[in-house]
Amino acid sequence: MISEMKTQIMEKIRGAVKCSVLPEDGWTEMSFPNLIKLMKFRVDRYSLEGFGRLMTMHTTTKMGMELLTMSFMPSGGLTVPYLLMDAMSMKKKRCVFVEYYGCGEEDLKSGALEQLYETFRLLPDYSEKPNWYVGERESYSLIKSGTEMQLTDMAVRSVEAYLSLIPQAHEDKEYRNKLAAFRQRMIDEGNPSSSTLHLLLGRTGAERFMKQAVMPIEGEVLPQDNEKRGSRWLV
Repeated sequence: MISEMKTQIMEKIRGAVKCSVLPEDGWTEMSFPNLIKLMKFRVDRYSLEGFGRLMTMHTTTKMGMELLTMSFMPSGGLTVPYLLMDAMSMKKKRCVFVEYYGCGEEDLKSGALEQLYETFRLLPDYSEKPNWYVGERESYSLIKSGTEMQLTDMAVRSVEAYLSLIPQAHEDKEYRNKLAAFRQRMIDEGNPSSSTLHLLLGRTGAERFMKQAVMPIEGEVLPQDNEKRGSRWLV
């Protein structure tokens, strides 16, 4: 399910906006543990013209679990919600999280997302543990289980609806500041990938990864660090 979903989503993205692949670096291919490689991670980053940045992290495991994380970051403060999408497949268990975060900004474009919510709201909700960020999600977020076909359709159409918001949006400096503040909360208070990233990169490395790869801010200059994983720190 995961590979096909990613392929279809990337086709939608390339058909909607100019998509440029960013150079590979020390985060592109990772594994844990290094020798046994029970988990393998492929990280790709893109620049989306007129929007900002996209990061994809495709995880495969020896246990048969497969995960896909896609982070759509309006890096310059484009007035659309921040979109974090997670998909998981393991044997007969499947789920997709389409999470929209307004980060405290009230004047965001969302009409197409609210309409699409009505299409998929009756799919079974996926039960998750309480976390602070759950209460921060926009009401039209979709946290669902279902068949492979249903979830792939939901994920692809969600990205398509999201990208349709770009032409009507504009960049706002105050919103960019709110995105940065929300990102810091995701670092300090925890995010859906915290445990995995801390295991893989350590706490300091996970913070750097969040700031440069997952949720970069346009024009932000991050401090140099001799332990960085082959990455440039001018975002």
